[in-house]
Amino acid sequence: MRWISRSLRDIGADFILAPEHWLAAETASNLAEGRRFGDIVHAVTQTQVPPENARFVLDTGNAREGLLDITILGNPISGRTSAKKVARDGDIIISRLRPYLRQVAYIPFGACASLGVEQIYCSTEFFVFRPREAGSNIAGLAGWLLSPPIREMVSAAATGGHHPRINAELLLNSPVEERFLSGEISERLSLLFSSHLQGQRQLTVLLGH
Repeated sequence: MRWISRSLRDIGADFILAPEHWLAAETASNLAEGRRFGDIVHAVTQTQVPPENARFVLDTGNAREGLLDITILGNPISGRTSAKKVARDGDIIISRLRPYLRQVAYIPFGACASLGVEQIYCSTEFFVFRPREAGSNIAGLAGWLLSPPIREMVSAAATGGHHPRINAELLLNSPVEERFLSGEISERLSLLFSSHLQGQRQLTVLLGH
């Protein structure tokens, strides 16, 4: 177990006593220098109740290791009635619930067309991050979110008993190493994520679903 101590002067006017906050802040302060994540993306908070015939409503289990996992067996019609977050091509989603499970996915360009939908509905447990520069390829940021320093930070920051969660500001205020902003890395990762999705769609056709 890690220990941390702070004086009353350190905790300031907000009087934050949660050890998770300080452990995460300590880890964040040791991150490599880089461009602020929140200067590259913004958090999308839009929610909408999916129509009754909405397809491919994503739960946290549909995102893992940067890959978007779409249900390929059975009927993908959701039948959901509660509000969901709305995502689209080029977004990155990450579960705020149990972040140590690495439930991160990049939605590659062309994904919605491939799935035959206009937009993708996600559990409200997801943070949806969208590039500030329209049309920008931010696939490399999925690699950053899965990198060991960020995994350590979000694991330390998760608060709550049975359902530990993180807040978006922790990520938005963290620096992104330059290597994850490389156009080459983003292009290569985007191709991998697209290939994974296309493979699932082809399997769906072959299996007759």
